[in-house]
Amino acid sequence: LLMGECHGDNGNTSSAVIDESRVDVVQLDVTDDNSVRAALEQVQTKLSAASSSSDGKEKNKLAGIVSNAGILWGHPLPELMDVCATGVKRVLDAFVPLVEDDGRVIVVTSGLGPLMHSYSGEQRQVALMNGENDDDDDHDDLAPMMKECLTAYEQSATIEERIAAFEKIEFPGGPFAEAAPDFHMYGLAKMFGDAIMLRTARKYPALRVNSVDPGLVYTDLILKMPKYAGMKKEETGAQSPEEGVEGTMRLLFDGK
Repeated sequence: LLMGECHGDNGNTSSAVIDESRVDVVQLDVTDDNSVRAALEQVQTKLSAASSSSDGKEKNKLAGIVSNAGILWGHPLPELMDVCATGVKRVLDAFVPLVEDDGRVIVVTSGLGPLMHSYSGEQRQVALMNGENDDDDDHDDLAPMMKECLTAYEQSATIEERIAAFEKIEFPGGPFAEAAPDFHMYGLAKMFGDAIMLRTARKYPALRVNSVDPGLVYTDLILKMPKYAGMKKEETGAQSPEEGVEGTMRLLFDGK
């Protein structure tokens, strides 16, 4: 089991809570091309070392990948896009070629992604689903739409200007645009992450590629939100991390 980990500004790592006899930790920052390349080289080296086993079967492939990096509250759209959309692309582009046939690829997402898709203009919805671009397997058709969103965000000085700008480019946020603008921006980033997942599924038909929404999970991610700051788990109605990972585990292992 290989786990990509990005050491944050506070220097925290997961070494205190993982079983290092079963898990190899690989340094990975999904927002950094060099970090992704270095992580890929480490994984390839580990797979090569395990390529022969006593039963003679090749072990130089991954059984699956889970793209789980994410940020949420209080981050500007460029950072959200870099982690939740472009970061997903970096990871999938690098590691999916290492996955064995019938292997699993899972992108951890949010229900806000499909919701923002439903608020989008009709032509935008078609473009995101890639209905007219089945031969495009490099996700290049998404880059102009993502750039439009970033431009609308960066050129908006007030929330009113932002609402108008995103309505103009047909990526409105419905009731979230004014009531919870952070969720609008987060949902857009997750929407593009889902679109990248769809293109990956088309490019690799021998793999089982899915997105999964874990729901509200009691982690630092939600505790940074004003609504839940300082609250105990039972006060939030959130799932435990063990409960939140159940959907991902089913997609990884059911049918194996």
